Amino acid sequence: AGCLVSVPLRIWQVERDRAREIVSMYDEWKRNGKPVEVMSVEAKDVPVYAQFTVRTSDSRTATGFVTGDVKNVLKEGQEVYDENKSAVCAAVAAVGKDMDINTGMFAVSVEFNKPIEPGRLFVVCCHTATLKNALAVPNEVLDIDNGDYFVWKAENGLAKRYKVIVGSRNGYGAIITEGVHSGDTVIISGQSLLAQNDTLLVRDTQ
Repeated sequence: AGCLVSVPLRIWQVERDRAREIVSMYDEWKRNGKPVEVMSVEAKDVPVYAQFTVRTSDSRTATGFVTGDVKNVLKEGQEVYDENKSAVCAAVAAVGKDMDINTGMFAVSVEFNKPIEPGRLFVVCCHTATLKNALAVPNEVLDIDNGDYFVWKAENGLAKRYKVIVGSRNGYGAIITEGVHSGDTVIISGQSLLAQNDTLLVRDTQ
């Protein structure tokens, strides 16, 4: 019976200690400011890449499929980058003009710079456009509420929440078209549990 009693007692002690930690942390935030990390958003040219998968058919050539809008901006001889966009690994060899019946997409073949084992799959990228003077932010910055996007900014040591318009978004980040201006300081970490006009303690500025 003693063991059975000790279990709920231990749970109660753990919950009590957690409650104390939360209250203590909350009190510390109120005294010193909520710890956050921030970054300055600057307008700059942002390259846009189309990513697709190819399979090698011989030691140099690989084929994949792209959508019609990507097909329209690709051309023979165009540089092809690796998945990380860190290095040129191939060039576009040919772009199909007719839609593939099975995929509803268009065939694209690339020729690698060095021999590759046949039958292997590779994720590659092509530069398709450049957004001029764009404001790009990491996806982690976005606060999504009922389908609308918001960001938290640090203004004069206080937290301010603003609605923004996202022009485009992918796995790497988002382009903001309204609600953020070049030079704004946005919070990139620590925005959970923030309330409007909370005092901030900036830990790191990027």
